[in-house]
Amino acid sequence: MTFSLENELEVVLPKGVSYQVLNLQSRLKESKCIIHHHKADHMHSYKSVHFIVLLHENKPLLALEVYVYLDVPNDQSQIRRTVYISKADTSGLQNQKLSVGRIVQCFLGWICSRSITSYFESMDIPLIIDRHANIRKEHSPFISETDRRLHILIERSKGEKNYGMPKITRKSGFYPNEDLLTDISKHTTRLILFTRSEKQYLFPNSSKNQGKHILTDSQLLKWWMKNVEQIMGNNKVFARMGKKRINVLNADKFEVSRYIPSGSKEWKIGDIYTDKSNLHDAAVYHIPLLPDDPKGRFLEHLVVENRIKKVRMKQFWTELSVRQEFRLGITVGLIGIEGESREYSMDNNNDDMLILFKRSEFNKIKELFVDIDYSDPVDYLRIKEGLKERKIILPVVIGQFDFTTLRQKKKSIHVQTLTPHALTVRNKRRINPVVVNDIGSLVKRKRS
Repeated sequence: MTFSLENELEVVLPKGVSYQVLNLQSRLKESKCIIHHHKADHMHSYKSVHFIVLLHENKPLLALEVYVYLDVPNDQSQIRRTVYISKADTSGLQNQKLSVGRIVQCFLGWICSRSITSYFESMDIPLIIDRHANIRKEHSPFISETDRRLHILIERSKGEKNYGMPKITRKSGFYPNEDLLTDISKHTTRLILFTRSEKQYLFPNSSKNQGKHILTDSQLLKWWMKNVEQIMGNNKVFARMGKKRINVLNADKFEVSRYIPSGSKEWKIGDIYTDKSNLHDAAVYHIPLLPDDPKGRFLEHLVVENRIKKVRMKQFWTELSVRQEFRLGITVGLIGIEGESREYSMDNNNDDMLILFKRSEFNKIKELFVDIDYSDPVDYLRIKEGLKERKIILPVVIGQFDFTTLRQKKKSIHVQTLTPHALTVRNKRRINPVVVNDIGSLVKRKRS
């Protein structure tokens, strides 16, 4: 089975309109584990970053930045994938009506269902360069790099062409075995994010554009909950759900429950890191350290205070809730789900939109989009020139979704809702003369 990002986007984009997609991914690379572990529970961790942009006529419309972490223990008993939504933003440059939520669902659905094997196939393995490997003859100690090179040139002039040639080998490291990579039942996926409204995240000065609609904190949390629920409800992405958690620090349970989609019984108030078995454990062994995340900033603060291994899970959340970024009347939502995602193999048919680069080149291409002024049309048109210089040709997706049909459906629904409302008003007018709680009239009736 396959999950084609191109096909998914065609269904949600406006009919007959051409769009470009930059589907950029950094090659998988070994990294520090996002959760601190005991030495006995050593974990091997790998990281990759996705940066996906939707463009129309070379103008970026929306972008998503997602970090993917893969954690594998020494015993190779499981692989845990953490999908962290770092940033999502719109530019306000769109001319057509767009369903931003459905587009984001396509992006995240593709990332969550991408096979873990595909990540390891694109892994960036560091090279080891031994510059002294082929310096075989005895020599006096080199006093400088120039001295070393002169020695090599002299020996090569004597007929040894390969003298002094460096030996390049790939760094040997831990790698999951084939059985673990193919056994999807041993793979778990966590999708986590926190919501907080800002004027712009990825597109500088885009808030000045009239087409940009900035949501309030409460609206943004509702919007994310709706879209995350749609991703999980789609059987294409998740085969089995484990935990579904939402929390708003400094808010009571009744207020938090209002953000849970109606009809959903699986959501619980709390977080995916805490359970009954670890309430008394140090938070540092369970809370991930993620980029630009309030939880991670608080963990770093505990390190400075020399309390990192003293603060327990329950205490962690209590102290986090009184920090300044949660005390300013701002609604910050913490969303987390955990389950078994369906993994689709990547082939030439559904992976042709993906562009893989090492992290250094990945960052240069990303800077083309995030280091310009989106309120200046001349400035953001430089993106086209930058991509052309790097010989990057963006694939084109032609939309198939008819928004006129959707508007007609909404109109018909709207007309239907007016009729009962009118009847209700007339009924209220008929009963208005009847006063229910009138003690005087009740006394008169009793006397008569």
